[in-house]
Amino acid sequence: MMIGRLLPALLLAFGLGVAAQAETVGTTPDPAALRAEMARIHAGKVDDKAMLRIDADIAALHSGMGVTLPGAGAGHDAETAKPATEKAPATWKWLDGMAASQERAGQTESKAAAVTQVAAADPVPAAAPATDRSFVGQETCTACHQQESMNWAHTVHAKVFNLNPQNDRQAQNCEACHGPGSAHVEDPSDLTKIIAFSKKSKTPLPEQNGQCLTCHEGGQRIFWHQSIHDSNQVGCSDCHNPMTNFGSRGLTAKESINETCLQCHKAQHAEFSRRSHMPLLEGKLSCTDCHNPHGSNTAPLLKADSVNEVCYTCHAEKRGPFLFEHAPVRESCLNCHSPHGSNFEALLTAPRPVLCQQCHSQSSHPGALLTAGNMAGGAMPDPRLLATSCSTCHTNVHGSNSPSGSRFER
Repeated sequence: MMIGRLLPALLLAFGLGVAAQAETVGTTPDPAALRAEMARIHAGKVDDKAMLRIDADIAALHSGMGVTLPGAGAGHDAETAKPATEKAPATWKWLDGMAASQERAGQTESKAAAVTQVAAADPVPAAAPATDRSFVGQETCTACHQQESMNWAHTVHAKVFNLNPQNDRQAQNCEACHGPGSAHVEDPSDLTKIIAFSKKSKTPLPEQNGQCLTCHEGGQRIFWHQSIHDSNQVGCSDCHNPMTNFGSRGLTAKESINETCLQCHKAQHAEFSRRSHMPLLEGKLSCTDCHNPHGSNTAPLLKADSVNEVCYTCHAEKRGPFLFEHAPVRESCLNCHSPHGSNFEALLTAPRPVLCQQCHSQSSHPGALLTAGNMAGGAMPDPRLLATSCSTCHTNVHGSNSPSGSRFER
């Protein structure tokens, strides 16, 4: 068994040695002698003389690299080869002794395996990490951060980490998010030695967000990377405060999702204050009903593939399909409506009939000039400036299923 395992190593060494010797001396080995030598090795006839020849081949190979092995011959010639009665090199003796001891223990291995085992028994020590930080435990953190600990004790994170941690990381409580605190305990004044979540933090923003994403990756945050918020250096802690329960849900930094979003989106806040607006300020609607602040495959972070799909979640009667479709309606609801608020009725971007005449500007009826005299109190009142304007007749402007509704009339 030992010989069978040793054959591949012997064949490799023998072949390399013969090739190196042939290259160095400039002669070609005798093919018949080479075949006879390999046949004897395959037959299991490996005596001391064959071992010495293999040693000589290895020595010849290393001699071309400037390496000298003690006790090795120079070639296959009978004059240079060591006699069969000469003792084998000490290296082979050492390997033989080790293999014999393993065989006595019932763990017979080849000489090549013995060399591998010795090399593995004394591995090269790995380089020490740049920072040697360790976990200190929640009690150590609480000793200084008592107020933060009291606020955090009632949050969702505290309940999960304390009562039902999902892994070893969550079981570290404070250090699950802030990282190992041993270096911070040694020098609390150096803010670079602990992960903090704020604009004043010395921790880079990608590292702050990375701590949150270790647990909150995927799901609604699948499009977070390279989203508009991520690209503009918005941190998780800008919208969320996991250390206390400010908001009713989502651990938001403000009391509600809307207040949290309106911290930055001042223009939209003004639009919601207009005469006709979505009931967001009244608490009947949330920004996240239409938008996904953590990223989306649409530019305005919509929760659907298009503006219309978002609108249809509430205005299902406008979806269709219709026998007669209104092209601008099918294209986008934003062609006629302002999604957050408007100074005109029904969130329209312009008053009627001006809105309709932006497209229907042909001569005669659709494009007739309307002046103050056409108002209800004028000399020539015009129906298009009374009641619902163009919609007085064209009531089904979003689409019609009536056989005679090609003009979206009743």
